[in-house]
Amino acid sequence: MEQVFRSSPWPAVRWPLRLPSLALLALAALTLCSCAPVAQDVAHLRRDAWSLEEPRSLKVNFIRFDYQIQPVGGEVAGVKGWAYLDTTMVPDWAKWVDSLALTVYLSDPEGHVMAQDTREFLPRPASAAEGVPFEFSLRPEQWGKRALFVTFGYRIVLTEGRDAAGGSQTFFASEDAITR
Repeated sequence: MEQVFRSSPWPAVRWPLRLPSLALLALAALTLCSCAPVAQDVAHLRRDAWSLEEPRSLKVNFIRFDYQIQPVGGEVAGVKGWAYLDTTMVPDWAKWVDSLALTVYLSDPEGHVMAQDTREFLPRPASAAEGVPFEFSLRPEQWGKRALFVTFGYRIVLTEGRDAAGGSQTFFASEDAITR
């Protein structure tokens, strides 16, 4: 009895030859995922209800933000105010703000960040009486009809003095959005 073998319309491809094409496909998928915007969340931070043209104050762990939200025009809102360091919460030796960055976040009720703006500030003496003036602009992709909240974040580095170097002490504090 004679067996008849039919040839396949596709040529046989060995497994090792498929690896480069699979690796290329995986690399393309990874590249596309890395280009996607990273979602941020501020649900863990203290938030305040969005309120136009009304003086507000929001205290976080080390800084108090006195601010007011003002419409700027079009789809832009401005947040203007002063940030005051709570010197009772930092070490007594911390007399100089070596680095300061402030961020304002606009979020929905669940804490999902819709817009943000960050500003860096020059070094200065660490003082509870002298606040740091700030102005931010928020431009969310869409405002929506849900309740909105404002949140502040910061990164601060305090040292013993202006020219403290080498073995000087450093105090670092930060409250910011987290990525999810």
